Amino acid sequence: MHRDEPNYRICALIISEIIPEGNFFGCEIRKMTFAEQKKRKFSPIQSVFSEIRDTKYYKTYATSLPYIDPIRIKSKYVVICDISEREPRAALGGAIRTIDRLCRFLSIVYVEDAKRKFNREHFGLLPYLYQVNKIYSLNTSGDEANADLKLESGHIYLPNRPELKKWRDKNTQKFLEDIFNFHDVILECATKYLYRSSIGHFILDSPEKIALDHFKSIEIIVNSLSKKKEFKQRLEEATKKINLTDEEKKEILKMWDDRSSYSDVAHPSPYDQAERYPNQFPIPSNVQYPKGGFDSIAANVCLKYFAYKKSLFSIELDDPFTYTDRSGDKQSTDNSLSEVNAQWESNRLCFYTSEKNKTTLTQKIKKEFSKEYKISEADILEVKIEPGGKKVVLQTKIS
Repeated sequence: MHRDEPNYRICALIISEIIPEGNFFGCEIRKMTFAEQKKRKFSPIQSVFSEIRDTKYYKTYATSLPYIDPIRIKSKYVVICDISEREPRAALGGAIRTIDRLCRFLSIVYVEDAKRKFNREHFGLLPYLYQVNKIYSLNTSGDEANADLKLESGHIYLPNRPELKKWRDKNTQKFLEDIFNFHDVILECATKYLYRSSIGHFILDSPEKIALDHFKSIEIIVNSLSKKKEFKQRLEEATKKINLTDEEKKEILKMWDDRSSYSDVAHPSPYDQAERYPNQFPIPSNVQYPKGGFDSIAANVCLKYFAYKKSLFSIELDDPFTYTDRSGDKQSTDNSLSEVNAQWESNRLCFYTSEKNKTTLTQKIKKEFSKEYKISEADILEVKIEPGGKKVVLQTKIS
């Protein structure tokens, strides 16, 4: 229940190029000396790690803070917001909503002011920065008292882990070595975005960033597999190449449609639903993104992409040459394979040959590749000579 009179006061330091003093839309901006700030014990709002109650059961775990202030402001100006709320966290959330909105419009009005003064069409936006430094409770007479605000960690993740000391499958260790040592810039970027999304909640990334990172991991791979103009066309082509299931394709299309409808996969709605929520802190996000966290689709896209790329080899064609080996004997590179920049790009090879007949060339490449990689020629699905005759794409069965 809200009272008619404010029962909380939130003080936030504010800094920018122009700071007008006075009352603005439920807030007051005024000057406050450093001495008074020190007397009031101004300090940025921070959360702390709480002690786990059942320490006998929870031997190992992960937890995270609900809020961390990433900046530090030193200013002689403060914005004060009095508010009526049920408890300190609700008061803090409500006040920040008001202060944040004020600073948004101060920032845009700063641009208009400069345009009028200097008669310019454009002027750079200089944001008004603010930082909450004090929360008071107010009695009926308006007297201030320090509010009892607790921001503590609470959620327990991965309690008493690990459960196992070995992989469930005997071949997983070999797979780890294969994927770790496979150098592909698309796979590196996709897994980087996916991992960041998966830990985003714990390291206090915004929900917007978590959602965008999650979909970006899929989008990077899909875009790399097709040169089609439209994403849905690229997805069709990617689906065939890396064997996405109908369900995976359906879910990816849904995410894309959310993004396309409102230009942002993190906000599939033009309205800010969070504005309708009761005041609270930390302030909830408007993100309405159903994926992320333990979602398996993005991870599976990465795994299927790896399997596909592992089966694909880019082979450059070059003229053979002779050289003298350590024994002093003359050797020729004719009809031989060698790796090219293996530390940067896996499955990039060079085949030295003087052969000009395409059919014979294809057979020679198959034979040498089969010998070098110890696979049957029957496991080589395709050897395609690219236009220009300087490059060959070879694909093996996806294992």
